[in-house]
Amino acid sequence: MSNDDTPSRRFFHSFPRPKKDESEDATLDRGLSILTLMKQVGLVLAPEVVIWDISAFSLGAKQLSILQRRVSFTELSVTELAEHSAIFGPISLSFDIAKLRGAGATPVIYVLQGTAGSPLSQVATFCVHGAHHTKYVLSQLHELKEVSDPARLAQRLMTPVSPNCEITLRNTGPAGNVVAEYKVKALDVQHVLQYVGFNNIPFDHSSGILGFFLDMFYPADNTYKSDQLGYYRQREWRLTASNVNLNGRPIGRKLSSGEIAKLEKIDREFWRREIVVDGAEHRRSDLALVYDPMPGWDFFDLVEEIFAPQRATDRVRAIVGDRVTIHPRS
Repeated sequence: MSNDDTPSRRFFHSFPRPKKDESEDATLDRGLSILTLMKQVGLVLAPEVVIWDISAFSLGAKQLSILQRRVSFTELSVTELAEHSAIFGPISLSFDIAKLRGAGATPVIYVLQGTAGSPLSQVATFCVHGAHHTKYVLSQLHELKEVSDPARLAQRLMTPVSPNCEITLRNTGPAGNVVAEYKVKALDVQHVLQYVGFNNIPFDHSSGILGFFLDMFYPADNTYKSDQLGYYRQREWRLTASNVNLNGRPIGRKLSSGEIAKLEKIDREFWRREIVVDGAEHRRSDLALVYDPMPGWDFFDLVEEIFAPQRATDRVRAIVGDRVTIHPRS
């Protein structure tokens, strides 16, 4: 890439990905409905369960499933957009790189999958597995801090709790059966956690940070198409809510029932499909979030240009108004 090309490079979000046997007009209509939803509701973070093969180093489970909720962007020049849109969709939103970075966009962390007979090739996937379990440990420490605090426990139980109370901790197996039980004084637990947390960021903040990284990890190879480094070549960036808070406020919010209904009307097959998270089935629309990092934030303040087929430019203008430059594409 030459230096002269740098100013013309931008972030693009193209949608919707054409479906098999779907006409171009049907794909375009669906895209315009998505654009309308973006204008009315905001930027929806779609859920995806990413499956990692951990059979090479796990004594138990052969796969690790991680729920991610994100919206994707690609760094491109305008000359590369037509080829990109042919795969990802006919409507493309264009963003200034610095402004989207300022809104929290972060590059995907591509993780190389292991190759047969090479233990060293499993290192990156092993780190994903480790981050997942470390997040769980930190979440457990935060829960211990909550249940060992008499004031918080009294609030939860709605009854007074003695500072010298005893709490029962249980480990359960896959079937929910208790495999170990420990009775400890709440005050002792408090003291240990105060020692561990001394001069450190809170446990829930640490868990949130790891959750953010787990939303950013993605396989480098597209094994579905036997394309080595196929995903890596997409140069994907993301906005994600994870469970990170900004000034004590979640940066992603759940959709209302009315917003979910609008989402499902656009693509019932996709949004009503159930995916398995932590052993339970959830409708994809119920897991979606709206990126909402601060009060009054408007996603369209970042959109500078929209590229769309020429026959759709009037409909795009009717949706977004006059604030955004629209480029017709043949």
